[in-house]
Amino acid sequence: MAAETVEMQANIVIVGATRGFETLTYSIPPALDGLVQPGHRVLAPLRSRKVTGVVTAVGERLSTGELKPILEVLEPRPLFDRAHLQLMEFLASYYMVSIADAYRSVIPAVARVESRTAYTIAAPPDALARATFTRVERAIVETIAKRSATTRQLEKIGPPSEVRATIARFVADGILERRAATTRRHREAKDSIARLVTGASVESVRGPKQREVLNAIASAGATGVRVEALKTAIDGAGAVLRSLAGRGLIAIDAAAAEAHSAAASEFDLTDEQQIALDAISPAIEHHRYEAFLLWGVTASGKTEIYLNLAARALAAGRNVLIMVPEIALADEIVRSFRARFGSLVGIAHSAQSVTERWASWMAALGGQARVMIGPRSVIFAPMHDIGLIVVDEEHDASYKSEEGIYYHARDLAVALAGFSKCPVVLGSATPSSESYANARRGRYRLLRLLRRVNDRALAAVEVVDMRREVAEARKLAAANPANGAGPAAAKSQAAEVADSAPLSTPLVAALRENLASGGQSMVFLNRRGFNNFLQCHNCGNVIACPNCSVSMTFHMRDRSLRCHYCGNHAAAPDTCPECKGFGLKGQGFGTERLTQTLAEMMPTARIERMDSDTSSVRGARARMLAELRAGEIDILVGTQMITKGFDFPGVTLAAVVNADMALNMPDFRSAERTFQLLTQIAGRAGRGERPGRVIIQTFAPNHYSVRAAKDQDYARFVRRELELRRDLMYPPFARLAMVRIEGAEPQLVRRMAEAVAKSLAKDSTPEGLRVLGPSPAPIERIKQRYRWQVMIKSRELKPMRAAIAAMRAEVGPAADRDDIFLAIDIDPVRML
Repeated sequence: MAAETVEMQANIVIVGATRGFETLTYSIPPALDGLVQPGHRVLAPLRSRKVTGVVTAVGERLSTGELKPILEVLEPRPLFDRAHLQLMEFLASYYMVSIADAYRSVIPAVARVESRTAYTIAAPPDALARATFTRVERAIVETIAKRSATTRQLEKIGPPSEVRATIARFVADGILERRAATTRRHREAKDSIARLVTGASVESVRGPKQREVLNAIASAGATGVRVEALKTAIDGAGAVLRSLAGRGLIAIDAAAAEAHSAAASEFDLTDEQQIALDAISPAIEHHRYEAFLLWGVTASGKTEIYLNLAARALAAGRNVLIMVPEIALADEIVRSFRARFGSLVGIAHSAQSVTERWASWMAALGGQARVMIGPRSVIFAPMHDIGLIVVDEEHDASYKSEEGIYYHARDLAVALAGFSKCPVVLGSATPSSESYANARRGRYRLLRLLRRVNDRALAAVEVVDMRREVAEARKLAAANPANGAGPAAAKSQAAEVADSAPLSTPLVAALRENLASGGQSMVFLNRRGFNNFLQCHNCGNVIACPNCSVSMTFHMRDRSLRCHYCGNHAAAPDTCPECKGFGLKGQGFGTERLTQTLAEMMPTARIERMDSDTSSVRGARARMLAELRAGEIDILVGTQMITKGFDFPGVTLAAVVNADMALNMPDFRSAERTFQLLTQIAGRAGRGERPGRVIIQTFAPNHYSVRAAKDQDYARFVRRELELRRDLMYPPFARLAMVRIEGAEPQLVRRMAEAVAKSLAKDSTPEGLRVLGPSPAPIERIKQRYRWQVMIKSRELKPMRAAIAAMRAEVGPAADRDDIFLAIDIDPVRML
């Protein structure tokens, strides 16, 4: 008797645009027998549609019901390996979200193949029939005659009810027919090289943009230029390349694989670097999980250690994941890694288009990119068999996602290293309190780099007491009346620019001295725009965002008011909207105003501004960094993005205009963030042959975080900080969670917040679990939605999670009914 054939089955997490479904079980048809493995991305039927899913398990009797078959395997190799599948389970469990939502938040939209019902012309109507058509009927036929369209697309033609009725009638009359249209299929992108065609010259084109692109290609000679590099460096290069190729001036070919070296360092390592390398390498060689905290002062050579470790992982046949906090820093570290490993280095980040990001994923999956670099989302790139994970600037708050799922990429990196059986290296000059505590508890192995490379001295830090500067400016202003009496030469620099930006006498003098000596300067101010807000001096009105409970920031470049929370913008009015008077005046200052002030004071200086306003144009950030490296920028003004990890030997002066902005935030981490920011910006100066100098302006010069930053003494700071955290039951001595309650109706939101707090309070104890709130969020309204929050403190994670789960089960249905969103943030980083 023949053995019974057992049908293989697969559990699949649905990641298409379908809510309400978690994991479904499908049969594996004979044609796909042996081809479906856990981690594969597949196309599966769901009701009348086709949707994308990820296989999480394959077995014989996963379900006893009648099953639909899998339709298609979308890649020959599983998208996720076992380690990443375990990571997704951890993500869903730890951050208390559904497994389907976890996958939906991770997989790029371009990879979510799905089907929709589309309509095509079955029998074109004759001229007589067309003559009787209404405007909507005629528009529907003309639209579909050009290409098939879905109901949603056709509803833009006219009233939706009329459009739907017309479609139904046309289908019944045989004019239209339905068919399933699969969307979001993608073509695999290839790495390409642009080369000048023999005989072509730059003089053959007229447009400045075409000349710029053609010059860049011509200067590269026979080797050509990578298309992606051109797109990054030159805004609009993609369209120009297509035009030049169409005219036969350039050729675009697939890039050949570059040779790479997995050899040892090209540089002599310091003793401290060698000790760190020797400590971490055995974990790579023996495929063993171990977590290392690499605490090294700025410019101590952490990147060189990463490069050497990556070479060893690659030589062992495994892959490497490098995480950085900012896209700008990704560009910088990519330069170092590509110089060593060539085309084996890939990059993935949110500034890429969806197709570019998917191409990066496919390069990782196919093995073309064996070193992947990027900000927090790169943790989910489909890189199999990871042998090393590095989290650079591990302390940075940017690793925490503040939308969707509130995951912390640093913590996920540690988890992924455990699943991948490889070491994870957390590098920082100013480790987070949590990581430092983990090292003290033995969870991480602490490695120290106490000296800069070549024994260069740390930059000398000077703290300017702005209380004295302001007092001196007032005295001089009183001694020099507005009519101009008194010697102008005696006027203080602070008084000179008091109406523009608070630049102290020592800072202005240092900037001028550094400019005269040929040094470069970085000036940090963590606030964009020209003025913080416009206020009427007649009635006191401050122009606020209509959607958020914040003032609108004034931008001089286009004379606009912009909300930096919801993106709302409008032209700045000439008169006050309240009293109609002409009393509007800008208050406060941002990077735009600071740049203008410095340009007026030092007209010969080449000044650039780097913030999210100036970096939003593709290629702008890379251009500025290249110019700074080439010595073509004298003063770089910027927000937080200029403080992180950059290595520019020409920068000899770093300045912090207002150290108090982070210090006065309503957040228990404000002192830690202040210390980290000040120390990081101090680390930008003096990385070359010339010594560095740092000037910090503050109204709180005696605060322990400022005093420790002046001496660049992390150990002293963290001792004091941990003492305060222990007394107040804050991390790392307690676990935190935040429940955020958001909705359009303020009274409903308030009542729901009270219900949340009441439910959580059932499990509270004085020493175990504490409930703080409810209270309005510091910024109570964003994007026309009111926000309240409830904080939970707990000595242990388990009871806190249990209390949150019980609360969600109790009040969740009412929140859904009232259209109120309950967001659960485990280990919150920002309190706003």
